[in-house]
Amino acid sequence: MNKISRHQLAALMLIGDAFALFCLRGRICVMTAVGFAAGSLIQFLLALPLARLCDRGHTLADSGRAVRLILLVNMLLWGGTLFAMLREASTVIYIPYENSGVSGRLAVAGLIAAVCVYISSSGIKALARSAVIAAGLGAVCVAIVVVSALIQSDMSNILRPTDSTLLHELIRGFGASGGLGSFVVLLSFSADSKTNTAALYFTCKAVLSFVMLFTAVIVTGGIMDVISFPVTSAAQLSQPFPVQRTDSLFLTVFSVFAVYTTAVQASAAEYLAALTVPRLRRFRCTLALAIMAALGAVMRAPSSGTAVYAAAAAAMLLIVPAEALVKGGLGKREKA
Repeated sequence: MNKISRHQLAALMLIGDAFALFCLRGRICVMTAVGFAAGSLIQFLLALPLARLCDRGHTLADSGRAVRLILLVNMLLWGGTLFAMLREASTVIYIPYENSGVSGRLAVAGLIAAVCVYISSSGIKALARSAVIAAGLGAVCVAIVVVSALIQSDMSNILRPTDSTLLHELIRGFGASGGLGSFVVLLSFSADSKTNTAALYFTCKAVLSFVMLFTAVIVTGGIMDVISFPVTSAAQLSQPFPVQRTDSLFLTVFSVFAVYTTAVQASAAEYLAALTVPRLRRFRCTLALAIMAALGAVMRAPSSGTAVYAAAAAAMLLIVPAEALVKGGLGKREKA
């Protein structure tokens, strides 16, 4: 098995979280930032039994076929959701051919799938190494937007009245965390302590979520009623340089993150398919991406039915430890 460091795993997962925030729809407020950050910390608490189980030597190969199938279905569905997010976000982001009808959308989906097959062909380790570079590019983009927002924006936007509650935003944050299924799969690839890996990832996720959403609030708070994608709009409206447009950098980051996020889901699905359906020896990644693209054509992003997405995300963190608890696996000694 290819082993990766906890920093590489965190980079892989944070790219997907940032992409989900880019595609987040609807009104947001400071409570949204607080809810998403708090939700990330709750997710860490839910992930602790899984991390400790993996530290004792448990792998997905030790899980039952039914559990692996549930995880596989979840990743395929979330992969379809990613394509749906891309389709919906294209209404405010210029993506060549994406807005030119069904044929254009199929062309974009096919191109993304082809690139994902290429970058996934070298394995999880190579994907994780390159993800660190992609995450670094994203961090530069976020830093530029944040600095610009702090200089130019109206801080009074954080005081605008809202009827949103912490519970609603917690559920919303969980609903945007469908990639947790791939975290369950990739955690066993970490060469470091699984508990430390989970702590690093979810802490970074909490900080990332709060910073991006808070920045979006102070930039777009005054026009929240007329925009659909507040985080994307904040990146497009932030212009700290007179020549180099931030939205051009954002489009590059958005495209790279879309590809990496989908590739992570496909790679995790391929690994699970190899464990669950060993007779399927060829074209597993291609088949997974084809299913995701097909699902994306008929699915919607989690702007509606958020509670269902939230329940699925939480279940992904609990399903493996729950099965191990039923089998008595949580009491096993750590393998040598």
